[in-house]
Formats: sequence, C-alpha cells, structure tokens
Amino acid sequence: MNKKFTALLMALLLALTLCVPAMAVSEYGVIYDETDSLGSVELDYMGEHALPELSEKLQMDLRIDVFTDENVSADTDVMDIAEYVYENSGYGWGENRDGVSLTLLMRAQPDGTYALAEDDWSIYTFLSQTRGSAQDLADTVYDAVAPYMAERAWNGEDVTMSGTALIQATDAMMNAVTEYINANCPPSETEPDPEPAATPTTAVPNVPRTLKSESMSYVFDHSHMLTDTQRAELEAQAKEISLRHHCGVYVAFVDDYTVYSDGGGVYKTTYQLYHGDQLGMGDDRDGIIILLSMAERDYAMFVYGTYAETAFNSYGQEKLEKAFLGNFKEDDWYGGVSNYLSTCDEYLTRADAGKPVRESPALLIAIAVVASCLLSGAICLFLKRSMKTVHQKVEANEYVAPGGLQLSKQYDRYTHTTETRRKVNNDSGSSGGTSSCSGGGGSGRSGKF
Repeated sequence: MNKKFTALLMALLLALTLCVPAMAVSEYGVIYDETDSLGSVELDYMGEHALPELSEKLQMDLRIDVFTDENVSADTDVMDIAEYVYENSGYGWGENRDGVSLTLLMRAQPDGTYALAEDDWSIYTFLSQTRGSAQDLADTVYDAVAPYMAERAWNGEDVTMSGTALIQATDAMMNAVTEYINANCPPSETEPDPEPAATPTTAVPNVPRTLKSESMSYVFDHSHMLTDTQRAELEAQAKEISLRHHCGVYVAFVDDYTVYSDGGGVYKTTYQLYHGDQLGMGDDRDGIIILLSMAERDYAMFVYGTYAETAFNSYGQEKLEKAFLGNFKEDDWYGGVSNYLSTCDEYLTRADAGKPVRESPALLIAIAVVASCLLSGAICLFLKRSMKTVHQKVEANEYVAPGGLQLSKQYDRYTHTTETRRKVNNDSGSSGGTSSCSGGGGSGRSGKF
C-alpha cells in the first residue's frame, strides 16, 4: 500500500511540475526547449524535418526534451522525468510505442543562465521484445551522445556553445539509432511506405557547415588561395606543430563566412566552426584558428583552451596577427600562413618553457621613473622658492609708489597673429583594423585584412 501511495504521489508531483505552463518555452517540432535559449536555424530544421523523417523511416519515435529545474523537487532526478514524459505525453511509434528520447535537466544559475550537471541528462528507450533489447539500444545511444555532454559546454557561460553541443548530441543520437536499428532490428517491410509529398515544404536552411575534408585537417583552403603543393606543405607543417605542442593550429580560407553561419559576425562564425568540427587537442580541446573570408576581406582569430589561452593571451594575440596580416593585405597567402604557423610555433615553445609572450614592463618602469623625477623636481623647486623672502618684480610699474606716476594716455597696439596647423591623415583603405573579441568559451580578434 505504501509503495502504491508513493508511486501515485510521485506521478502527481511530476504532473504538476511538467504541466505548469512556462513563460519561456520553445518547441522545434519534436525538440522541446524550456530554457528558450538553445534555438538555432539548424536545431529548428532537425526538430521539424530531420528527426520526424528519420522516425518514420526507422519506425522509432525520436525526441529531445530540455527541462529546467523550476518547481522540480530535490528527490526527482532526470530519469524520473524522462520516464514520466515518455509514458504520459504520447511518445512512441505505433502500437508498440518504440522510441528513444534524450532528456536534459538544466539548473538555473544566479545570473539567470542555465547549466547542466554531469549526471543531469539521460537516454530513455522503449523497444518491443520482437525488435531487440531496449537496454542495448540505450547503451549505444548513451555512448554516442556522452562526448557532447561535457561540463565545459554546459556550464552556463556560453549559451551558443551549449546550443552547438545540443545540435551535435542530436546528430550523434540520430546516427547511433540508425546504425543500431538497421543492424539489429530493421523496420518491418510490410509497413506501407508513406506517400511522397508533391513538393517540398521547406528548403534546407543555410546552417553551419564543416571545414574538414579528407585532405584538409589543419589548413582549410576552401577558396583555393594556395596551390596544391603549397597547401600540402603548410598542412604538414601545421600538423607537426600541433602534435608537438598538443595544441591545434588551424587556418581557414572561405569565400564568404556568412554561408557557414546561422547569424552573427565573422568571429562568432569562427568559434561555431571550431566547436562544430570539434577542433583542438586534448581534453580541453586547446587550439587556435584564424579564418579569412574573401568576399569582404573579413578576418577573425579564435583561441580556445586553458593552455592555448596561456600561450596566446590578449597581448600575444595582438602581436601575433602583426606577423601575418601584412602578408594577407598584400595577397601573399602562402607567406601569411607560413608566418602565422612559425610564429605560433615560437609562442607555444615559449609557453612550454614557462615563459609565454607577455608585454614588457620596461615602458611602465620608464614612465614611473620619469614621473618620480618630475614630482621630486617640483617639490624641490617649491622648497627653494619658499626660502626666499625678496623677489625681483616682473613689471616696471610694480616699483612705482601709489600715486607717484600719472599716465596721460594708454593704448594697446595690434602687431600680428600666430596660427599653427597640423595635418590629419585620412586613410580610407580597405584595412579597417582589428579589435579584441570574446565568446564561444574563448577569446580572439576580428576585423579586416
């Protein structure tokens, strides 16, 4: 009796928790986001088209649910929520209700953002015995999704990184389910195929694309600015530097960065591509990438990871770009990439030795010395003047006693005016300079070249 009462109470609490309408909820087809902050063009396409189409093909209901911890009791975990939602929200394909759901429980942070703890996500599967083992399917999907649930991507500091991680996790879930179902329990061939639509209702949106290819892992020349020989040589050099320092060093040429973006400037596009392609090395995915967009000569640098940001701090980034931007402004693409790689090698070598590139304190010391001398001189001059009681008069009439001199006329005569002019250079060239940036979990610079 007590167990039944406890189960009933748990169901009631979950119902009250999950049925209370939230003020900020986004639904992208079969993707539910209670945080209203993870959305993107690509996620919308996945929820509205990719997931439903794959569900029909595999005869498996595929769902993504992102909940917040508002009104969730302390003894309710994410698995309780996943099971309740699946059982009571009409999830599942056909009479057997086969399906897979990825559920995330986001915790509200003091600054109004949401973060995901390491154990606050789950995979819930429902698979009929005639098709196979639900536990095996759950384990397969869990292993595929786990790399994208790293705490660094969900710590609440960068919602764009979390959104990118959710896209990657969704894609990993789709691939894992497809491989498992086709290998172990393919859909029944007796099921009638759905009638094809007369015309497509929505075109594939312009979403972030990958930089990688079979022949390009470090130097991504999608604009053909280098010869095949030059690119192969620079690719080998970048790979050697990256492996030796355990820090990825990348460069990308694209025709137009907006083709690779779902919104935002060249810097945002650069870090979206960095995370989307899982660039970087080691657990922290340390690395540095520069991206050059030929259409409007836009440029961005992105540095990610603790070690990489030690080697390339804000001062180092500004100094580093001086080694190659001049080449790119003169359309010397090979020379620019070569200088970039060799300078990165130098900076990483210094960081390995415990002496990363930092601004020299010599100028600050010189300023402090000069300021101290000026202050000391002013004090000495003041003390010297205070010891004199007799001073020479500045004007002659100060020596005349009151009433001793009567002037019959007074006048001022204008002689000339002195005018000083300074030339102001107005350079209206295409190189508009660069500035520091932050976001994407790292830092960098952007501008024109």
